[in-house]
Amino acid sequence: MSVATAESFYVEQVRNITVVCFVVTALDDHNYEGVSEQLLELVSLITANRPIQVVVEMSAVQHIDDMGLAMLQAFNDSIEDAGGVLILCRLHPAVKLAMNEAGLSCEFDIRATRGDAMWSF
Repeated sequence: MSVATAESFYVEQVRNITVVCFVVTALDDHNYEGVSEQLLELVSLITANRPIQVVVEMSAVQHIDDMGLAMLQAFNDSIEDAGGVLILCRLHPAVKLAMNEAGLSCEFDIRATRGDAMWSF
């Protein structure tokens, strides 16, 4: 297992699965620019290897707004466009609610635990 860190998240490579663990408590307009730049850099690293299997651990994120939802959607779309699969796990109830209200829950594969997410590949 190798680990890399960014300001907003750290990344673990577990077998052939890339696990992105957010450390910020919010994904919103206040940190949109920084987090989205870090995720964009990460996309190029992740998509350089096959298979592209990504688990995003969201337990630290307690608040998300429309900008944060758009950021997650763009990250998911980038992974899917490269032929990969992205799974979210450990969502805070407020984040789940925001995703449901925005109609995005059906756009993502969401699992309760990190283990569930990893075993689904």
